[in-house]
Amino acid sequence: MQQPLNTFTFITKLLVILMPFYVLIKVFFEFQLWIPYFWLAIKEWLIVVLAWALVYELWKHKELPKLDWLDLSIIAYIVYGIWITLWNGLWLDNIFYGGRYDFFFLIVFTLYRHGSKYLTVAPKEILVLWAWSMCISIFIGTLVKFRFWEEILLHLGFSPYTSNWTFNGWIPNYHWLENSGIRRFSGILESPNSMWFFLILFASLFVHLQKKKNEFYVGFFLCFILAMILITYSRSAMLGVGTAFGILFLLNIKTLYNNYRKLLIGTIIVWVCTAAGLGYVFQEKMKSIVLRTSSTTGHFERMGIGIDRFIEKPLWHGLAESGPAFRNVIDTPEITKEIEEYYIPESWFIQQMIEGGIIFFLLFCAIYIQILLKLYPISIAFTGGLIAVLVMNIFLHTFEATYLSILLFLYIWLLLKKA
Repeated sequence: MQQPLNTFTFITKLLVILMPFYVLIKVFFEFQLWIPYFWLAIKEWLIVVLAWALVYELWKHKELPKLDWLDLSIIAYIVYGIWITLWNGLWLDNIFYGGRYDFFFLIVFTLYRHGSKYLTVAPKEILVLWAWSMCISIFIGTLVKFRFWEEILLHLGFSPYTSNWTFNGWIPNYHWLENSGIRRFSGILESPNSMWFFLILFASLFVHLQKKKNEFYVGFFLCFILAMILITYSRSAMLGVGTAFGILFLLNIKTLYNNYRKLLIGTIIVWVCTAAGLGYVFQEKMKSIVLRTSSTTGHFERMGIGIDRFIEKPLWHGLAESGPAFRNVIDTPEITKEIEEYYIPESWFIQQMIEGGIIFFLLFCAIYIQILLKLYPISIAFTGGLIAVLVMNIFLHTFEATYLSILLFLYIWLLLKKA
């Protein structure tokens, strides 16, 4: 007999249904219907309700959560981040906005590790619901890209000022690839990098759900996802995919050769042919697509500034003193290019070093190493997805898209649930 739907399960289902459409709904209500506060902090309120639902379930079952080293590492990371912020004379706005980016998905991670046993439906039902929601989102994004063109997004509240985003401002309907005239694929999300993140999540979920991973359609699906990733023209995405594939290939080379030889060879051949074909078609624009001199120079300059800030003060600066959260707390009438370059190091890892210093950074690394070690025996697909996203975070602030971070960790949370 199926159990009645409790609040914890209802909020979980709501999250997996809404998050793939988060940007579209937010933009539509804010810039088409001009209801600016309708969608404000909806993720945060849902998580507050989720937390209270877990407290209620623990109280009802007269249980207390049992903490392990991973839980303690997360708690230490959060407490240390708050303490150093207060020590530096900063206050609640830094803690709130900085914690929203640095701690948010880890808090939800902990909630699900200890609360997933209170779900009144099987985890697979949540997965299937999530898969359908993501599939519909990608289908709509593909129609926008190849059938209706990005101009249709202007009728849904997106901005006509392409490749031009401002803090708390309009989201452009598409982004150009500099000096090439090529439109990058972002679907109904806010940027090509977010779309890459989204595609990796979908690929990890799809492959994990397949009982027979050596079937032809699995390889065909992976080739399709790779093609979609390629048209985001995200270099960090390709580095992430390549690194994840290389690590998992080396760890499983014997199994892959014995059980998935045809799929492996076929996938590699398709990838090589695709890369060669794209190289031939876009050979005249290859410099703009791959090298992107101004973008590359800007990235490394910002990373250099960030490293200098860390060396200058290696113990701590405080939450929201680096990374996207700075925009919420900085006291200035206008955020200039120089200010952006100082506060945005174009690396989530360098951001951690600046905000919390060496101890904070080591706790951050310890958390993700533990997650990877626990996740690898359970799901190679999600392990690869997490590795790819972490590599991307070396060069970008990928976790800035908190709605996608929730989706990434949602099933990881269920996989690593407490007994």
